[in-house]
Amino acid sequence: MSKYFIGSVLAPIALAQAWVDMVNVVQKGSFSTRLGIPMIYGIDTVHDHDNVYNATISPHNVGLGVTRQVS
Repeated sequence: MSKYFIGSVLAPIALAQAWVDMVNVVQKGSFSTRLGIPMIYGIDTVHDHDNVYNATISPHNVGLGVTRQVS
């Protein structure tokens, strides 16, 4: 952050504690710059967070299609 002055981070999938640790490091780096602007932090997922405990998982379209199958 202090070298390239990036404004956002796209995080890898990790355990919750690893996310917390990474965000803390990233924010500490961004606050140490001249302007002290916080980072924008994001996670790239397709169908919600299936690796987070009690997270909502959206169904895939193929799964929705077979729910209306009539015998």
